[in-house]
Amino acid sequence: MNLLIDPWIPVRPQEGGAPRPIDLKTLLCDDGRWELALPRDDMELAALQMLICLVQVFWMPEDKPQWKQRLRQPLPEKDFATGIEPYLEWFQLNHPQWPFMQVRGVQTDKTTPLDKLVPIDTSTNSCFVNPPGLVENLCWGCAAIALYNRANNAPSFGGGQQGGFKFGIRSNNKMICPVTTLIQGPDLRSTIWINVLTRTFITEHAPEPLKLLNQPPTWVEPIPPRTTIPATPIGLLRGLFWQPCHVELLWSTNDRPDMCDCCGQASKLLSYGFKKAQFKYKISGLWPHPHSPRILTVNKGKSQHNFAAFKDDAPAWTQLSRFVYKRQWTKENKEGWEPALTVQQIQFVDPSKVELLIGGYRNSQASILERRHEVLTLNRGWERHTATIDSLVDHALRYRDALTSVVFLFSNGNDKKDIKGVRLVYKEQQRTKHSLTETARAQFYRRSETVILEALATIDFDHPQSTFKALDDTLGRLCRALFEDITRPYLHQPELMCTYAICKRSLERRLKENRNAQPTEATP
Repeated sequence: MNLLIDPWIPVRPQEGGAPRPIDLKTLLCDDGRWELALPRDDMELAALQMLICLVQVFWMPEDKPQWKQRLRQPLPEKDFATGIEPYLEWFQLNHPQWPFMQVRGVQTDKTTPLDKLVPIDTSTNSCFVNPPGLVENLCWGCAAIALYNRANNAPSFGGGQQGGFKFGIRSNNKMICPVTTLIQGPDLRSTIWINVLTRTFITEHAPEPLKLLNQPPTWVEPIPPRTTIPATPIGLLRGLFWQPCHVELLWSTNDRPDMCDCCGQASKLLSYGFKKAQFKYKISGLWPHPHSPRILTVNKGKSQHNFAAFKDDAPAWTQLSRFVYKRQWTKENKEGWEPALTVQQIQFVDPSKVELLIGGYRNSQASILERRHEVLTLNRGWERHTATIDSLVDHALRYRDALTSVVFLFSNGNDKKDIKGVRLVYKEQQRTKHSLTETARAQFYRRSETVILEALATIDFDHPQSTFKALDDTLGRLCRALFEDITRPYLHQPELMCTYAICKRSLERRLKENRNAQPTEATP
């Protein structure tokens, strides 16, 4: 069970066909066009990240010409063999001493079911609900993906900030799940290479830790227990495959193949559970993971670096500025940011129309509230017009604010101006504070998303005026329609008719101000 030589990558031919596992050599050295084939978007993203990290470590392109050659042509088999030779033992899932992303001999008698390894969404909305017991058996390929995903993207097994189960290396000792931003290519092989950093780019633009190569991973050279580890000496391989937990998979061998509950493929060798044990340590500083945007804030004179995260239900486009351009922190800009190195590199080596792949979890400590995986397309010229992107997003958010402000007034009223709101007329709504405002915000996000994504994908960055005018028309109509939908159930109350009229007039005034507003300039 070796990730470098055995078939484990769950794919299907891009032209159509049944899914099947292939090995890394087939993916990189043949000219077949594949796409990942897993039923869960988070597992697909984790599989893609794993593949990018493997290629980044073993076959890093030297410079832009070699990077472009790898995009166009399959990797020579000789280069493949040379790249994996030093690391064959480190990426064996059942190695007697160094099993991939595991610790041999975890001290516990308790077997934990696999649905604790594959993150389960605890929300109550639509198709993202996964009941306990959904994942009882995993083939070895899906087990490896689940190990990587839990260690790098998902919350810990529990225990809180002071507990013994740590979040991944991007949490910065906080209980957050990081946003991952990658560039999507036309097929799986090209998507991998697009997101691999060249040695020249790392030398010239990446922080110092990423220039340290070939350090043993944590399952070969374990993290010292109960210590504080500086982030700076953590090198590229060790950081990309960081395992913050003590985990050991348990395996069953069947005479007849059984089905994997993730990919659906039959296998005689299945994992049915795992052992885990608490393990405490602390990282000092932020390790500069190349796949995530970083945020800089200043609190009481001290700078704080963190990775971007999904903290509410706002769609990814509301944070787009963080994902695509760098902004310095100043007294005027209370927040600075830096996009993922994968996005920074594409601006240097191949600026064109891009599809930005954004994924992650929204969590509350160890609980997952929402799975988030979105694709944002940016039209040609985006790398030269980041101020226009910033302005477009701000322009759309002003319409959101116009709607929510008048709905807030309709819901809560204004005692000073003797304006009665829904909560004063319907006393029982006192317990549901701002419920109408939250409904308005959620509906705006849901019904405007297609409009915003189309604007980003089709805007002429050299002449953006027509796109802004179209947004004004469409979002104005949307705000009026949502206001009518939200207020209509309450208009049978005579006391609210005056409030309705005031709010409607206020909405029209706000919409007119938005139409007349000039696009603002961002400050990179």
